[in-house]
Amino acid sequence: MGELSKKKILVVDDSDLERELLIEVLKGSGIANDFLQAKSGEEAIQILGTRYKEIGMILLDWQMPQMSGMEFMEAVVKVPQVAKMPIVMVTASGTDENKKKAKTVNPELAGYIVKPYTPEALVQVLKNYLK
Repeated sequence: MGELSKKKILVVDDSDLERELLIEVLKGSGIANDFLQAKSGEEAIQILGTRYKEIGMILLDWQMPQMSGMEFMEAVVKVPQVAKMPIVMVTASGTDENKKKAKTVNPELAGYIVKPYTPEALVQVLKNYLK
């Protein structure tokens, strides 16, 4: 297991249910990392600001009130300490246009998972980083 296996995964989604479901799916699939949760882009920025050294990956919803996942990602890629942190979009927005937009904002995007997703699809993306 690489460096990421010891780090926390930050789950950013305005839906409590979606966050809990995502974490349950990952734990049930053998992902042993600890999780942090944020219910908004703003809250995620605050968590990253103080705890970025503990976080190894971000799972990010696109559609959230106030600050969207895209706006959050635009902010993150400009901060040198967290710019290279793997971000996986987990979103209902599965259009090619949105996928392209996400890759333009973050060329290093670690993955783009469309809801509803299969646990296997989600875990496969993470395993690339949890080796």
